Amino acid sequence: MSHLLVVEHRTDIADWVRRQLREAGHVVDVAETRLAAQQFADATPYHLALVDLQLPDGSGISFIRVLRAAGRVMPVLVLSGDGREEAIVAALDAGADDYLVKPVSRALLLARVRAALRRGGATQMDVRHVGRLGVDRAARQLITPDGPVDLSTQEYLLLDLFVARVGQVVPRSALQERLWGATFETYTNRVDTAVSRVRRRLAAVPGVRLASVRGVGYRLTVAGE
Repeated sequence: MSHLLVVEHRTDIADWVRRQLREAGHVVDVAETRLAAQQFADATPYHLALVDLQLPDGSGISFIRVLRAAGRVMPVLVLSGDGREEAIVAALDAGADDYLVKPVSRALLLARVRAALRRGGATQMDVRHVGRLGVDRAARQLITPDGPVDLSTQEYLLLDLFVARVGQVVPRSALQERLWGATFETYTNRVDTAVSRVRRRLAAVPGVRLASVRGVGYRLTVAGE
């Protein structure tokens, strides 16, 4: 299972791309702005990014350049409505691995993603430690004093987000979006149930507390952080 980042400001296109990728078995995050994309990329070692060039707060090309300057070598596919040769050349010169002109068919999108993933690229920050808590992001495991513990996809996605924002209150809306996407609407306790599973996992790590913040969300605190 691969973890992909989609950088696309148009909600209808982002939702369509996310749906195709999820149905193909991938975990997908969506960023609608360049700033959000950078925050996602700084926190998570994605296997691949699909990037639109026209973003409301900057250029997709500048985002690609920042990734490459930071040593991130994950494959980058551009998804753009601009099919001009000069636009394609500029994106490839900035560090993109492939260029798709929208609209693109499901078959072509998934074929290009598969090809890019086969070529691969090393990820950074595969293991993150805070206090005695560790998350192996490549293996999707919780590292405890007694050894590694395998995590489900939901457990990994939530724990990775909590660790990235250790000491901060993470709103329920952010947790909901992380698991089911921005367009998912629920009035059930599915977020609380998912968090409860993570809390049970963390019971094996001394000095860790995942506390509820009434009416807002949850906060992970780790002794020594």
